[in-house]
Amino acid sequence: MSLACAAMVDDGVIRGVLATVECQTRVYAESGYQALTTGSPVFQGVLTAILTIYVALIGFRMLFAQGATRISDAPGIALKIGIILALVTSWSAFQTLVFDVADRAPEEIAAIVSAPLAEGSSLAERPIDGLQTAYDEFSNTGAAYGKLAGPNAKGYSSPQAAAAEATAGASGLLFLSSAGVISAATLAIGVLTAVGPIFIVLALIPATRGLFVGWVRAMAAAAMTPLVAWLLIVLMLSVIEPWVETLTAQRVANRLDSQTAMSAAALVFVFAAGQAALVVGAWIMALSFKLPSFDRDRDARGAGAPTINAAAQAAALAAMPTRAERLALDLQRDHAQATERSRAASVAAATAAAASSRQTSVSLGETGRLGDGYRRNTFTARRAGAAR
Repeated sequence: MSLACAAMVDDGVIRGVLATVECQTRVYAESGYQALTTGSPVFQGVLTAILTIYVALIGFRMLFAQGATRISDAPGIALKIGIILALVTSWSAFQTLVFDVADRAPEEIAAIVSAPLAEGSSLAERPIDGLQTAYDEFSNTGAAYGKLAGPNAKGYSSPQAAAAEATAGASGLLFLSSAGVISAATLAIGVLTAVGPIFIVLALIPATRGLFVGWVRAMAAAAMTPLVAWLLIVLMLSVIEPWVETLTAQRVANRLDSQTAMSAAALVFVFAAGQAALVVGAWIMALSFKLPSFDRDRDARGAGAPTINAAAQAAALAAMPTRAERLALDLQRDHAQATERSRAASVAAATAAAASSRQTSVSLGETGRLGDGYRRNTFTARRAGAAR
């Protein structure tokens, strides 16, 4: 434990746990990141190999027109490589974009959202101090009811013993549903941050991109847990504040009312159940994250074109003829077209010859008819001359 974190041990149970976990997690995340990225030659060698394979695959696809990769995608590919290199080689960039977003942003968002509610409550105005005050009061009230019930009281044998059991359980449940949940989420963020460069590098290869998506989902779930936790904590503190004040006044005046203690403990139990439901909901929301697809068919999908599944695409590719089959089909088509043209030319020539012979016959017939007429006219003229 660092000296700065060790100074927070005796600052109350909730304050000490939250502050110590936060401090140690930050130190662990930074040291783990540095040891992995700069102190491990194995990781650097793996990073170089993965980048080389990725660039080679992109070049092969562009050279032989394989897949949907085009020259116009080069700026996006270069940007992606640059972002990955910046995240796995610079702790300041990784801390700003990953660790601070997951660790600090939820608390700040919760403070902004709950600010109107916290203005009217002294406990909710400073949630950590309010949690410590409520925890101490339930613990002290439970001890006071335990003394009042006596050493031989067990279970719910008397109202004082029942109040002692309820307030003691409320103090423990208050710690688990507030500092326990937030500290567990903070520890998860620290561990995921320390191993984050491994999963960021795996985002380059399509076969291992699912591991990167899983890491992002886990980080989002760990970040959303303190967000919903702090929101419910502020609401709980504003609700139980009058009960805590009443318990304090009764304990100081030595006029303990078991009904008040049981009601205050019941409120804590209800909010603890709500905290569990919210944490489960946060994890469900985080697990719904999906990495956006950058396939070439995105324009077709955006225009309303029907989506073809992988099985249909595989069947279509299998049904496509090979290059030799396409060449044979082209030759057969050309031969059929040449035969058809030759047949059409023969038919046209025969038709032209028949038309020519028909026209010659017609011409000869017309000449005969003209000669007969000439002879008939000459004979008629001679007969007319003889009669005269």
